[in-house]
Amino acid sequence: MSDLVEVKKSAEMQKIEEQMAMLVQTGRMNNLVDLLAVISDNIEMTNATMVEKMVSNVDNIATAGFITENAVRYAKRENEKNEIPSLFGLLKLMKDDDTRRGLAFMLNLTKGIGKQL
Repeated sequence: MSDLVEVKKSAEMQKIEEQMAMLVQTGRMNNLVDLLAVISDNIEMTNATMVEKMVSNVDNIATAGFITENAVRYAKRENEKNEIPSLFGLLKLMKDDDTRRGLAFMLNLTKGIGKQL
């Protein structure tokens, strides 16, 4: 009795076997196994708190983009309907609470960036 078993392979299975052999021979199979291990570890470590934090970060980024887009649209509209202000016109703009609030924000932002440099 023979211990040899012959398996018929389809062309697709033969192609997969060749590709797997190439991955093993080049050492890439180890990389794939390492990648799967990293993904598995991340899935195991992910909890509700982490997911909430990630969602909160995405929400904050979207909000910042929305605020910036609205501010740019407003500035474009104001620039289009008004001529370029003179020096005194700029000082007149400083009377507006929203202008001062925006300038204070921008100055604090640049101060924060400067502290990080």
